[in-house]
Amino acid sequence: MHDPNGTKLGYIWLQPGVTRLNGWTLLYVLFISIGLLVFLNFQQPYVLEIMLGIPESEHGRVIAKMGLVHELVLISLVGPFGALADRIGRRPVLAFGYLMITAGYMAYPFATSVLMLTAFRAIFAVGAAAVICTFTTVLTDYPQEMSRGKLVALGSVLNAIGLAILAGIGGQVISWLTQAGYDPVVAGRMAITGVGLVGLVSATIVWTGLRGETLILEHQKIPLAQLVKEGFGAARNPRIALAYASAFIARGDNVVIGAYLSLWAQQAGLAMNMSAGDAQAEAGKLLAIVMVAPLPFAALFGYLNDRLDRVTGLIIASALGAAGYLVFGGLENPLLGLAIPVGIVLGCGMVTSVIAGQTLIGQEADPRITGSTLGAFNFFGSIGTLVSTVLGGYLFDIWTQGGPFLMMGIGSTGILLFAIFVRLRYGTLAKPRGTALSGAS
Repeated sequence: MHDPNGTKLGYIWLQPGVTRLNGWTLLYVLFISIGLLVFLNFQQPYVLEIMLGIPESEHGRVIAKMGLVHELVLISLVGPFGALADRIGRRPVLAFGYLMITAGYMAYPFATSVLMLTAFRAIFAVGAAAVICTFTTVLTDYPQEMSRGKLVALGSVLNAIGLAILAGIGGQVISWLTQAGYDPVVAGRMAITGVGLVGLVSATIVWTGLRGETLILEHQKIPLAQLVKEGFGAARNPRIALAYASAFIARGDNVVIGAYLSLWAQQAGLAMNMSAGDAQAEAGKLLAIVMVAPLPFAALFGYLNDRLDRVTGLIIASALGAAGYLVFGGLENPLLGLAIPVGIVLGCGMVTSVIAGQTLIGQEADPRITGSTLGAFNFFGSIGTLVSTVLGGYLFDIWTQGGPFLMMGIGSTGILLFAIFVRLRYGTLAKPRGTALSGAS
């Protein structure tokens, strides 16, 4: 049942103390964040090929090495940033994250070597760590339990739309600029730095629109190290352990689709005698289809996920992901044949896995340490991204271009089996999340 003191944002009940302005600001954050985090991956093949002159045969390994640095930064910082969000509040941590992302975007296209590019990627990763752990914490804080699945589903829809707009339009901008007579390097710099300015706007919006902090004394006294430890210790709850494991795979989805789908599609386009700009545009179209087409199903899944046991929802999502990845990884060309319908199934699995994992952790997290628990949740997601980036890059170059997708299909199968075990062993009993902390902002 909803709390009559809460505010209603459309069909979603918010926790008492959360205003409609706070809710609309969260929806903006959900719309913009994933696109900002993934767009840089999408642009990497163009930066390597056109701006740095790296041979195509080395792209997978170069991306893997940069991804390693990126994920090591994430792994080091998501836990502390999550605890810091419990300590000083969500708003300053999230605004700081957007500012660091902006700095990364501003510097990235001006790199003159892979080493410099990697250093700029590390700056970007600091911002990514702050944004990832904080916006997922706010997403956990704001909804009442009976609306959690619907809000997370809406968030996934907004994530996908934002990513599709940035990838689709942003990917086309370089082609438009080069056709207008701009040098390809200048066109790339204009497109990438233009997206980076969105981060600056986002920092201003969240500082203005998210709730201000009224932190309870308990959080002011708990050392950050203890908050981090308690976040990882929450895995003694088997459903939280399952949610952590699901994050391992679900975050890898974004890398494989954002980086290796675009890389595979771009290389396929070049093999079909397209120009680099046109191949990038075709990759953007494919990515947009994979991200946008599953959105109606995501909305339906969010509605059902508020009525099903949350572990059952994760079983359904993992089954879809396993099927989509395994079949897509076996395709010969991602721009021909069954690529689009299979890619849509893959997209359905990706978006529902995110919804299922986020609602499960939101339901089970102790409100006293929400930020710390979400920090641990994102830590395991970062480990998954690291494995997907590094191993996926080597599989792409050495084995087959579908290798990263086959890898994710096997991982999704493992989560499916784990979820079935938890569902059978522990039944449907779950401890609903209580009212959010007064200082969760």
